[in-house]
Amino acid sequence: MQQNDQSLLGRKISCNIGRIKEETIKGLFVRVFNRLYMDREKLLGEYKLKLERDKFTEIDQERIEKLDEEIESLIQQERSLFLVEEKGTDHKAEHEKLMGRLTQLQTERTTWMAETAKQDSRIARTLEIDAILESQGGKLLEFNEDLYRAIIEKIVVKKRTCLEFHLKNGLCFEEHYTLKRGCDLF
Repeated sequence: MQQNDQSLLGRKISCNIGRIKEETIKGLFVRVFNRLYMDREKLLGEYKLKLERDKFTEIDQERIEKLDEEIESLIQQERSLFLVEEKGTDHKAEHEKLMGRLTQLQTERTTWMAETAKQDSRIARTLEIDAILESQGGKLLEFNEDLYRAIIEKIVVKKRTCLEFHLKNGLCFEEHYTLKRGCDLF
């Protein structure tokens, strides 16, 4: 059974295995932070470029313009049918078909625009994380709760010795450790 527990660090940790020691989570966070700090240009830079490429691939301006044109055409057809109906001809089935297609296109456009906003948000959060790393000025030697709260969205326990750190920009890092009586090794 999967459950969501509030860690004392203030973030949700999805866990279906058992309790993970707080010190383990803190130590693994330090490791994730230091990896990000040391390789931020590569990790964050490549991720930001990927988001930008995906954005431009998904948000082909021509496609949006074609959707807008088709939506406008359907609206004009619907108006024409309305005028014809006033003269006594019943085009109810044709009208319903037009309205169904219009609703479908409007939903597609809305979904597409929402995905664009999501990509923009991830890019902005990537820049924020980069600024946080830059301002830190070096590797972490011990856990810092403020940095944890600023960077980590959630932690998912994949298995007893594997945690997945989800950053606020959508990036995800898997961290493994070894169980040892008394303390975990990472």
